[in-house]
Amino acid sequence: MTLEDQALIETIRKKGIGVLPNVLSGDEVEAVRVEFDQAHLNLGKGPGTPGVRDSRGGEQLLAYPAIAALYSHPRIMGVISAMLNEPVPWAWQVKTNRYTPKHKGVRKHTDGFLGELSPPFTRQAMAVFLDDIGEDSGALTYVPGTHYLHFECSDEPERQAPTQEDVDAGDYVPTALKAGDVVFRVPEVWHAVIPIHRLRRYVTGSYNIRGEMSEVMVERVKQEVDRRSQIPIDRIPEQLRPHWLWEGK
Repeated sequence: MTLEDQALIETIRKKGIGVLPNVLSGDEVEAVRVEFDQAHLNLGKGPGTPGVRDSRGGEQLLAYPAIAALYSHPRIMGVISAMLNEPVPWAWQVKTNRYTPKHKGVRKHTDGFLGELSPPFTRQAMAVFLDDIGEDSGALTYVPGTHYLHFECSDEPERQAPTQEDVDAGDYVPTALKAGDVVFRVPEVWHAVIPIHRLRRYVTGSYNIRGEMSEVMVERVKQEVDRRSQIPIDRIPEQLRPHWLWEGK
């Protein structure tokens, strides 16, 4: 692992969000954009409706090679594996997201489960951006360090999970991104998206450990593992299979 990636992991652990720039070249970004737009047309989302967020998810995306390759990209997976201390992270969700302007943005929220504390660092999200975003359009905003408030802590046995009121009151800071950058986000960190005035597309995945998780995630994992048991394995790219199957083989 490079020194840059080691520093990134320290940042993600501390702040809850970190950016790895220029993971994809311009040509690679364009190849993913072409597949992304075609996938949304083929899968019933059309060319995009102003003011609407649309997304697609699941194994249907894996028919698009440039998109599918991102979910097992070696450098991305190296960061996720280190964050989770998990040799073969499990790909719980694979998705694409598109926001067609003008869009009001996304309210302040957490992808943790309000009312429940969880073991620390059991999930990790990544998003490969296909368009530039900044403080004038679509910036990801977040409150550094707030993921820790959702983690169980032996030093604070009486800790209570944050409420939506807590999340709304946070001091949010913006993160700018360029097409080809990858943002890594601990799901529990508080985050939001400012109003969007330019097309905002990204390919995203969420990964889990294979050990102790929150009660909510245990049930969700079980449901997804059961669902995937009905999917022919030859529909899953070979390089993704270790991350797709719960047993990792």
